[in-house]
Amino acid sequence: MERVLKPDTGTTARAASPDRADLLLIVVLNLLPIGGVLFWDWQAFDIIFLYWIENLIIGGFSALRMVARPYRHPVDWLFPMFIAPFFVLHYGAFCWGHGMFVMTMFGADANLSDGLPGAVTSALQNSSMILAVASLITLQAVDWVRDTMRDGLGAEGVRDLMIAPYRRIVVLHLTIILGGFVVMAMGEPVAGLLALIALKTASDVWHARKRSGQESQTEDMELTEAQLKKMREDFAEPKVTVNGKERFFASFAEMQKSREFRMMESVLRMMGARNEMKVIHTYLQMKIAEENAAVTD
Repeated sequence: MERVLKPDTGTTARAASPDRADLLLIVVLNLLPIGGVLFWDWQAFDIIFLYWIENLIIGGFSALRMVARPYRHPVDWLFPMFIAPFFVLHYGAFCWGHGMFVMTMFGADANLSDGLPGAVTSALQNSSMILAVASLITLQAVDWVRDTMRDGLGAEGVRDLMIAPYRRIVVLHLTIILGGFVVMAMGEPVAGLLALIALKTASDVWHARKRSGQESQTEDMELTEAQLKKMREDFAEPKVTVNGKERFFASFAEMQKSREFRMMESVLRMMGARNEMKVIHTYLQMKIAEENAAVTD
């Protein structure tokens, strides 16, 4: 087993599980369709259509996260200004096709004469559906604000933001479509609809746990011997190589504040190399601490 090292930051690693508040919010929001079934006479199509709208909301906030970030270097503009419009078009087409599938398979009793836009407009004329959609938008907004307060604006990699909604929609809707077919075969009894909602809730909790586990791996970074060896090779001295040109600095502290280092940081962040940046920052913290100790002595 490799020994791990980390700077003394006075912090402790966070458990690889979602906050209770996150889980509570997921459960509460997934209770809304239950209210729709019990009090507003929702059918299978209403529930599945709401989950499809949720994918649109997630995609919209993903696009906003791509472009809402600090632009400290020209390279920061590179990925967002190209990837965000491409994502909107590609993910939008993907959701359009998926929405048509949902309409065809589960919308037999719905008013679909005006196609997908008409179905969305019709659904949003229902006050119970508006409440559910508003709640989903609120969840995404709160999640974005929380992430920004914890990690800073634009901490997520653009590549990761682009890929994540596709992963979610595949897993989520395999579950939903399977459950939807079961419900339709059972004639949409209340028990079947509640089972569909339970499957969706379980999928959301699984995604939350998976995401939290990934974040905990980089929350308080510990360097293995292999990582430390690589950092010593890459940063044997305070210098940054950009476009084949080496720039030397008087100290690691000066290097970390430099324009060249910010450019390297921007490229890695755009590529979604969050873990790599954590390794570099952890190593630099160690080197800067050594420099400060040397000055004190």
